[in-house]
Amino acid sequence: MDSFFLVGAKPLVQDSPTMKLHELLDWDEIAHKLKGLYKREATHGGGPEPYAPLSMFKLMLLGQWHGLSDTQLEHALKVRLDFMVFTGFEPSDGALPDATTICRFRNRLVTTKLDQVLLCRVNVQLAKA
Repeated sequence: MDSFFLVGAKPLVQDSPTMKLHELLDWDEIAHKLKGLYKREATHGGGPEPYAPLSMFKLMLLGQWHGLSDTQLEHALKVRLDFMVFTGFEPSDGALPDATTICRFRNRLVTTKLDQVLLCRVNVQLAKA
């Protein structure tokens, strides 16, 4: 469920190219493929809750589409409403991923070979749209 902030921000960015792309994709299919990415999901282990894999993957896409480094992506997430709404990250939570977390997530995708699978699915969906 979206927060008050994200609900209020959606009308401000609904016509942005980023949000138009968001509407074209079947995020449920992508989220399903991300299940089990974290060992914590299977073990129910302790420690801090990881960032939502779908939100992190959306962040990866934004970085690719806009040609941003991890540091630039971290900054953009803090200042761009369309990035916040697209990913679903809530700035008032005070817990936005930093550049290191973004890099580690990408490495996890590469290690599990999900990066190519997911990018292929995104491209197929966009081609159909």
